[in-house]
Amino acid sequence: MRFNEFPFLRYTAFFILGVLIYPSIGSDLRPYVFLWVLLAGTALYLALAFLYRPKFRRRYLQLLPFLAYTNLVVMGMYTASLRDVSQDPTHLLHVSGIQAYLAVFRETDQQKPNSVVNLADVYAVRTADGWQEARGKVQVYHRSSTPLLPGSVLMIQGSPERIAPAKNPEAFDYETFMARKQIYFSHFIGANFQLLQTGSLASWYTGILRLSQHLEQQVERYIRDDASAQIAKALLLGQKKDLDEEIGAAYATAGAMHVLAVSGLHVGMVYGFIFLFFKPHRAARYQRVVLLSAVVLLIWLYAALTGLSPSVLRAAAMFTFISLAQMKSRNPSIFNPLALSAMLLLLYDPFLVYAVGFQLSYTALLGILLFQPIIRSLWNPGARWLSYLWDISSVGMAAQLATFPLSIYYFHAFPTYFFLSNLVAIPGAFLIMALGLPFLLLSSLPAIAEFLGEWVNRATWLVNEGIFSFQRLPFAKIDFLHFNLPQIFLIWMGLFFSYLLITRRKKSHVYLVLLVLFLLGGYRIGQTWKKINQHYLLVYRVGQGLAVDYTFRGQLYSTIVGVDESDFTYQVLPHRIKRTGTRAGNLLTLDRGKLIRLELPDGKKLDLEKRTFRPVDSEHIRLYFWQAGAWHLQKAPYSGLLPPQGAMKITFPDSPDMFR
Repeated sequence: MRFNEFPFLRYTAFFILGVLIYPSIGSDLRPYVFLWVLLAGTALYLALAFLYRPKFRRRYLQLLPFLAYTNLVVMGMYTASLRDVSQDPTHLLHVSGIQAYLAVFRETDQQKPNSVVNLADVYAVRTADGWQEARGKVQVYHRSSTPLLPGSVLMIQGSPERIAPAKNPEAFDYETFMARKQIYFSHFIGANFQLLQTGSLASWYTGILRLSQHLEQQVERYIRDDASAQIAKALLLGQKKDLDEEIGAAYATAGAMHVLAVSGLHVGMVYGFIFLFFKPHRAARYQRVVLLSAVVLLIWLYAALTGLSPSVLRAAAMFTFISLAQMKSRNPSIFNPLALSAMLLLLYDPFLVYAVGFQLSYTALLGILLFQPIIRSLWNPGARWLSYLWDISSVGMAAQLATFPLSIYYFHAFPTYFFLSNLVAIPGAFLIMALGLPFLLLSSLPAIAEFLGEWVNRATWLVNEGIFSFQRLPFAKIDFLHFNLPQIFLIWMGLFFSYLLITRRKKSHVYLVLLVLFLLGGYRIGQTWKKINQHYLLVYRVGQGLAVDYTFRGQLYSTIVGVDESDFTYQVLPHRIKRTGTRAGNLLTLDRGKLIRLELPDGKKLDLEKRTFRPVDSEHIRLYFWQAGAWHLQKAPYSGLLPPQGAMKITFPDSPDMFR
C-alpha cells in the first residue's frame, strides 16, 4: 500500500494537529487573525504554483507541501476558534449577576439517581439592568413531575454555576470533559422554573421520536426476559438507559462493551445486511447509483432511530462516503472515505477530536484496515467454519492491537479474554441484528412479532450467557494499568514501523522499530527512576473523610479514614495508578484531640489540624494546593478556617521535589 495514494489521510492529520494545538497557542486570538493568516498562506501558495518554473523544481517540491500543510494546520485552528464559545462576547462566560434566564431544552430527559438531566440552550438573561441577549449551554437538573420534551421553553430562576474543576490530581476532570463539548455551566433547579411553552418539534423529528418509542415498547412486550430486553434495546435501538450495572460490567470485563454502543459495527451490519440481498457492487452503474442511494437513506434512518449519537454519526458519515465511492467504482479504497468522513465531522465540530468514542472508532478502523490482512494471512484453515472464526478473530485482534494504548490510557484495564469473547460477541451481535431488524420492521404484526421476538429473546439469552461466562474466569481483566501520552505515541510509532517492515521488508524499517523500542525502554526507565525518587505527602479532598498518601523512596504509605468507596475509586485511586502504584503500606496516625499526628516511616512527625487538615508547622515544609488542574505553591502561611477546595501536597526541603 502506498500512502501517497490517500491524500485525505494527510489532510485530516494536519487539520487535527491545528485543532489540538489551538488551546495552547491560539485560544487568546480572535478568529479573524487565523482567517487572515489562512488567506495570506493560500494566496502565497497559489502565487508560487502559478509562477512555477522547472529549474526550481526541487525547491518547489519542498516549499509547496510545507505551505499546504501549514495552511491545513491554520485551518484547523481557525475552525476551532469559530466553535470556541469563549470567543463570543454574549456568552454566559462574560455575563455576571444573572437573576433568571430563558432557555430551550434540546434533548429528551435522562433519569439520574436523584433528578432528571437535560441540556438547555440559553438565549436571554435577566440581570439588574433588565433582560439582555445571551448565549450558552447549561446542564440542567430538574424534578419536574412531567417529562420536559425537546423544544420546551422555560424561564428559570437563579444563576447557573460554573462546573467545578477536579478536586484531586489525576481524578476525572468533568469540567474539562464538558468544556470540550462547549458546556461550562450546570444548574440544579428542582421545580424552580416556569414552563412557558411545551416542546414543539419538527414533524420529521416527532415522527422518528414516536417511532423509536413505539419500537422500544415492542421490544419490551415481545422479549420477555429482562436481561435479553436490555441487550436488545442497546443493540437494536441504542437505548442503554435501562442497562443494569452488572450486565454492563460483564460486557466490559469480557472486552465486548463495543457491541452495546451503537456505532460503526452496527451501521456496518445494516450496510452488510443490505448488501447480502441486493449486491449493488455487481449491478450496472446506474442501478448501482439507485441501490446505493437507497442504502444511504436507510443508514441515516437507522442512525436517526438510534438517537444520532456521535458514534452513529461517525459511522453513518463514513459508510455514506464509502457508498458514494462505490457509485464510481466497484472496489474503492476505504482510506480516503474514512479520512474524509473524519474531516467533515471535524469541520462541523472540531472538538469531537477529544471524544473518546471518536478516537477509539477511527483508531480501530485504521487498525483493522492495516493489520487484519496481515494477521489473517498467518493461518489458512481448511474448514469453512474455522475460516469464518479466524476472520472474526483477526478483526478483533487488529482492532485491539490499534486501540489498546488508548483503552489503557482512559480505562486503565485490559480484557484478558478479548480474543475469545469476540468469537461470542461479534457473531452473537450479528445474529441478534439479523433477527432483530426483521422483528422491528414487522413488530406491528402480532403473530410474526411473537415468533421473531421469541427467537431474538433466545439468541440474546445465549449471547449473555456466553459473555457472563468470561467474567467468571480467573484473571478476566488486568486492572490498574497506565500509559501516558508519550508512551501511546511511541507504541503507535512502533506498530506503524512494524507494519512497514512486514509489508515492505526494508532494512531501514528494522532500525526504526529498534529505535522506537530503545526510546520506549529509556522512557520507562526514566519514569521508574523518577517514581523511586518521589518524596511527598498528599492529602486528598474527599469530603469529611481523611485520605493521606505518603510516598518515600518508591514506596507508598497510606491512611484512609471515613472515605466511602466511590470517593476512593474516583478521587484517590486514579493518582495511585498514574503516579505511585496501588500497593500501599500502613501510615501510622495518632489522634491528639484537635490534631492528627502522622508518624512518617523516615522518622519525621507531622501534625495536621483535624478541621482543615493543614500542617501545624509550615516552616520546614513546602505547601501546594491543587487548583485548576495544577499545583500552586502556597507562599504565605495558610490560615484558612475550612479545608482547602482541592488536594494539598506537602514536600520537604531536604529531599528533591520531583513534582514542583
